[in-house]
Amino acid sequence: MQSATIRILVLVLLVAAPFIQTNTYWQHIFGVALIGAILALGLQLLVGMAGLLSLGQGAFYGIGAYVSAVLTLHFGVPFGLAFLAAGLVAAISSLLLVPIVKLPSSSLAVATLGFNIIIYLFMLNEEWATGGSYGMLNVPLPSIFGFKFTTERDLYFLILAVTAIIYFGLDRLAHSRFGRALRAISQDEDAARACGISIIRYKSKCFLVAAFTAGIAGSLYAHHARYLNPNDFTFNKSIEILIMVVVGGLGSLPGAVIGAIIIVLMPEFLRSSGEWRLILFGALVVVLMGVSRGGIAGLAPMVLRFVPGLRNSAGKTVESVEARR
Repeated sequence: MQSATIRILVLVLLVAAPFIQTNTYWQHIFGVALIGAILALGLQLLVGMAGLLSLGQGAFYGIGAYVSAVLTLHFGVPFGLAFLAAGLVAAISSLLLVPIVKLPSSSLAVATLGFNIIIYLFMLNEEWATGGSYGMLNVPLPSIFGFKFTTERDLYFLILAVTAIIYFGLDRLAHSRFGRALRAISQDEDAARACGISIIRYKSKCFLVAAFTAGIAGSLYAHHARYLNPNDFTFNKSIEILIMVVVGGLGSLPGAVIGAIIIVLMPEFLRSSGEWRLILFGALVVVLMGVSRGGIAGLAPMVLRFVPGLRNSAGKTVESVEARR
């Protein structure tokens, strides 16, 4: 009941957001926050469920963005096809990481970080493909079945629809045999192997799904921002996505969405603080993690236990969170 309440509350707020705030700048930022949520959902599968520390999501994000932009801008490919191609090319690119998926967590993080740097340098130096440091201008607005998404509100609801589809798809995947296998691998690889689970195959599939998700997010970003620059896809972006997941709560899909929204919106709310903005942002993240080691997912049940009718269910959730720690 508690989990369903959080999901419904978040969904209602997301649908109402562009009507509550009619300023086009904020509607644009809301769209960016949802793109961050898609990225966080994909990484949640890797880090929160499979226990694979990856710092390469920014690379797949950039691959998806440039693939979609090049196909629509230079070859006139319809947005729908470019959108799917962005996810597929990013997913296929993840196969390059198959030889390193058996590395321990710390080594895997460094290896994926190196992959992100390689992709970034390609985007920066290969002007024939990406425009180099000048980037790509005037990426077309998305159009589906003749309907062109021209306003920030239209774009927001397109991104929200994709976010919802990805969320429920990953939720089903997390509760399937595949999701249970990933959790078994994260807890004890030797025991999982003894149960007949192919470690390399499941880890590779996990990277594939996460990369596809990041590629989809990249396509949406390209047509939402309409300008691409290699500096948008450095390893700093991968670290930012990881922060979204940790702040939201490892293993929690609703937490990943909320964490992404907070990480994107918080600096905007603190913009009036001037040069103190980033310092205050970092301090708030530290305080948040200090209050609840489980992130937003661990904090939410503690808040909901004070809501009449949810006290019992929230209390049980807190107990389960504490038990997992």
